[in-house]
Amino acid sequence: METKNYENGITVLSLFDGCSAAYLALEKAGFKINNYYSSEIDKHCLAVQKHHYADNPNFHQIGDVRFINPMDYIDVDLIIFGSPCTQLSSVNPKDRSGLSGPDSSLFYNALEILKLISIFKPHNEKLYFLMENVASMPTKDKETITEELRELIPTTQMYKIDSAVIAPAHRRRLYWTNIPNVTIPEPFGKSYQQILVNGFVDKDKANVLLSSDVTQTNGIKRYYSMNIGNIIFKDKDFAELPIAEKLQRYPAILKASGYDSKKGAATSDYDFVNGCYRLPSVLERERMMTIPDGYVSGVPNIPKSEQKKILGLSFTVDVVSHILGFIK
Repeated sequence: METKNYENGITVLSLFDGCSAAYLALEKAGFKINNYYSSEIDKHCLAVQKHHYADNPNFHQIGDVRFINPMDYIDVDLIIFGSPCTQLSSVNPKDRSGLSGPDSSLFYNALEILKLISIFKPHNEKLYFLMENVASMPTKDKETITEELRELIPTTQMYKIDSAVIAPAHRRRLYWTNIPNVTIPEPFGKSYQQILVNGFVDKDKANVLLSSDVTQTNGIKRYYSMNIGNIIFKDKDFAELPIAEKLQRYPAILKASGYDSKKGAATSDYDFVNGCYRLPSVLERERMMTIPDGYVSGVPNIPKSEQKKILGLSFTVDVVSHILGFIK
């Protein structure tokens, strides 16, 4: 089958669309988007979509993935999705039920949509897909996903990419796609330090961005013992100290600051209320995900905790854009 010429535009179905980072990735890859069908139910993600695309006649919100009629989308050129990783991810030790879990089993809803569209799409028209999920999933679930997709689309390939090759933060993800000739990106891009508004870090790339973070009281211990969360130090000299010395000095610094999280002190995102470190702002988290400044942080009436969650569950735009570029 000849590759379609997409100079006249592409039509996309995005499942579990979140804040529509896939739309950003398509734009960055240089696609003209004829129609973009977004399936999402989270009210805060929908608020981000409405803020940016309410006046876009080519953007269509189609609701819950469980109630989509695939026959309505036979004309799509690309299906893209990152089904929920809730019971697949290693950061959820309480429930590793995998693809049989209440959220992660939604993979099968996406698979059925992909199956029916691929079956009923005219044989002379190409259908591409791209699926993303966590690299930390159990081997049996990874093999099941691969087998299911290859049984449906034999040309499916799986790639493991750490976003840190081209983004300021680590994000180890698996990507399944039938887009041909995809390669792993060559290393380039900004460091963690380069995307900060103020402060200093002791890593070239930030840890993977999660939907929550460490605390500003004893978070430094978790940061080093579990390699989870991200912290930004007030002083460059302190950031450059050996880890053991940081941990030894920090309790005295915290005590001298008088900070007590229970008091709920309102501060700027860029203040060092505990005298030592702060957490990344929503703006800096956008930069970690290579999402434009203000895309989420600039949307009114969304709590910061929810903005952080949105970004923690999003795509790394530059990685997805790199993969989608091979369609062209």
